[in-house]
Amino acid sequence: MGIKYFYNFCISKLDDLDLEGDILSAVRKSYFNDFDKIRDKITYNSEGEYHLYDYCIEKDKPLKWTVSMSDGTVLQDVTEADGGRYHICFYKDSKLIKRLLFSRLHTLLRVEYTDESGAICASLEPRKLRDGLCLLYKDKELPRALVLKDAPGIADEKVAERVRAEFTDYTAVASTNEGIVLYLSEDQLNSYNSFVSQVEKEINEAPEQTFIYGNSPLLDKINAKDFNVKRNLSSSLDITQAREFGKPAAQKVTEEPKAEENEEIDDKSIEAVVRAIAQVQVNKEPVEEAQSEEPDINEPETAIAEPAIETDTVEEPENDIIKPDKLVMADGAMYKYYGELDDNGNRSGYGRTLTDLGKTAYEGCYENDKRSGKGSYYYKDGSLCYSGDWLENARHGVGVGISARDGSMHIGHWKNNVPEGNGVRVSADGVVKFVCKELPDGKTVLTNYTDDDTLVISIYDKDGNKIGEKTVSLINF
Repeated sequence: MGIKYFYNFCISKLDDLDLEGDILSAVRKSYFNDFDKIRDKITYNSEGEYHLYDYCIEKDKPLKWTVSMSDGTVLQDVTEADGGRYHICFYKDSKLIKRLLFSRLHTLLRVEYTDESGAICASLEPRKLRDGLCLLYKDKELPRALVLKDAPGIADEKVAERVRAEFTDYTAVASTNEGIVLYLSEDQLNSYNSFVSQVEKEINEAPEQTFIYGNSPLLDKINAKDFNVKRNLSSSLDITQAREFGKPAAQKVTEEPKAEENEEIDDKSIEAVVRAIAQVQVNKEPVEEAQSEEPDINEPETAIAEPAIETDTVEEPENDIIKPDKLVMADGAMYKYYGELDDNGNRSGYGRTLTDLGKTAYEGCYENDKRSGKGSYYYKDGSLCYSGDWLENARHGVGVGISARDGSMHIGHWKNNVPEGNGVRVSADGVVKFVCKELPDGKTVLTNYTDDDTLVISIYDKDGNKIGEKTVSLINF
């Protein structure tokens, strides 16, 4: 689709704004999704300081936007400009340090930074090129303006994640309809491409983590990467087993005790789970939508907990929309949480988190603002990603994972987000692919079911080294 909207952008050397958790970006993103009026008041806990956000954005009217501290000190506000345009001004110690210029249609036109004297020292503004959008960067320390281009996309998620975490040689960063985008000069682009190539080489040459460690060709079929959690930005929720909020405690969903790591999974239980999930995969029936008085929850968050945002009273609520119990920031978007909170305002107990599009990402148990206990997580297309035990935002314990690549299912033990220990892998059409069984002495037996109805039974020592193998034909058994 390409970059169509800029929600916010900043110069890296002058700004430490975290665009991943930027509320202005989240509000603007929600508005540009459907151009509906958005009006709200929220309080945001920023490093122990509570900031009050009071805003209203709608068509053909200037943005109303004020951010103030608990003592009334104004940190951000709006000033009018010519032609129906307006600025959002940022203050520090009551001095203007930055301002964003918007058109009357709320498109972002320019950001300007000021020095101690109040003079403009640097700026960014979008410009059109034949091959897309760029940012024109001006700085009083540079002899001429620089054209900054967006960093090329990276198809491999492992490479992209590593580059996002480690590459720092960029001039500007923007929050856009395509996500967080880095902007670089020509020299920085060369450095970026070299860094990406180096990361790709290191990842390709590194031994791939599999269900069990070893070099057997069989292990190529059972890579843990098939079950990586995908970002959930518009998922659906199966609410058939969800309990209604506000019901007496007696109706609260109870957690089943977790299986011990070496506990053998009962065959009948496995078959029942496989049949149930296979039926869901085959039928793919539309998910029943929750009624307005029974809001749903889900949360596409990484293993890092998002900043907590507590809601405040909303003036003039529209369309009788139920207020969430808490707002959560992640990936530059606002998520709504409906559920139980502890005395500190953290998600603890049973709840559901909705995306900024009103869809569900996670339903289940929380502890201290993290997914812990029983819960279900969903892919972007609404299909189940994982249902089972969680520990501090990681899949940990006993659960069922479904691969986004081929729809295969893994039923068994998980540790720190990957399958480990006893487990069964089943294809999307219900065919058993392998069974992994841990023995009391630390050895592991892997039974692989081949397409020609042959069993290949391999045994590994406690270090993952293969120490034996046997082949059995099921046809002649």
